[in-house]
Amino acid sequence: MQQHQGNDCLRCHAPLAEQKALMALERGWPNAPASPPPSWVPPELHRQGLVCAACHVRRHERFGPKARVAPPEGTRLPHGGFTEEAAFSDSRFCSPCHQFAPDGRQVNGKLLENTYAEWRASRHAREGRQCQSCHMPDRRHLWRGIHDRDMVRTALHRELSVTRVDAGRIRVTAVLANRDAGHYLPTYVVPKLFVNLVLRGPGTRMLVGQHVVGRTLDVGLEREMADTRLAPDGRKEISFEIAAGPGKWEAILATEVAPGEHYERMFADMRQRNPGLDEATRALLDEALAKAVGARYYLEEVRVAVPESPGAASRAVAN
Repeated sequence: MQQHQGNDCLRCHAPLAEQKALMALERGWPNAPASPPPSWVPPELHRQGLVCAACHVRRHERFGPKARVAPPEGTRLPHGGFTEEAAFSDSRFCSPCHQFAPDGRQVNGKLLENTYAEWRASRHAREGRQCQSCHMPDRRHLWRGIHDRDMVRTALHRELSVTRVDAGRIRVTAVLANRDAGHYLPTYVVPKLFVNLVLRGPGTRMLVGQHVVGRTLDVGLEREMADTRLAPDGRKEISFEIAAGPGKWEAILATEVAPGEHYERMFADMRQRNPGLDEATRALLDEALAKAVGARYYLEEVRVAVPESPGAASRAVAN
């Protein structure tokens, strides 16, 4: 990347001035500092991504949320204390990284990062549920999101029903709904949810349908192929008929969450297009790709026994 492209990424992923300076030194960029960094700057700081100081330090002063209770007199606070700031409990605090400006980078007329605006338009904003309410419950630095199985399970309503049309055919219907996320699910282009419909019967197990939930772009973030995300409180219904004769049949809804699906494609593409990369860079790419693939997980399956009598129906719900 050229320096201006790199800084576009660093603005959110490694935003400290010291991190940008270290990166400029490492990459030999034109305006790299003339002298080495001060001794208090860790040499690997630019590789650590979003560190505590990104949110809690401004102009070398420390800030934090208003204390719930006053500390006992004489208590020695970490870092000698901090300045209380109400902004830490406000969604606007998250917007500099999670909301691009109106003239920011867009694909197919939509901003690449639009989470804060999505939240503002949702009932969660009207109900006073800030970003921190879900992603930092009880002020804990959990960063709960797409990598968190319990959070995705809570946000994504899954419903599966089967109706016996006649002796030889059934109708399978799956409903997916964004029940609890205060923004699109998923909000960004990186994650995907792969929803597979499987039919298992006498001596057979077959994939009969698949739906992808997410916004799919090419690896260069220039072209949008699909946008099937679920808006807050939005829903998607998938229904089809398929042959299923007498016997014990079961319909299964299996959901695989790929938190880094776009990165999986991007890192593999970079590896393929640049066979001459140095060994250290190849190792970093391989490590990043392995982490992205390894982050995949499944939600619990939703299973429904297929009824045998024409006109009969069965149904199961997850969340």
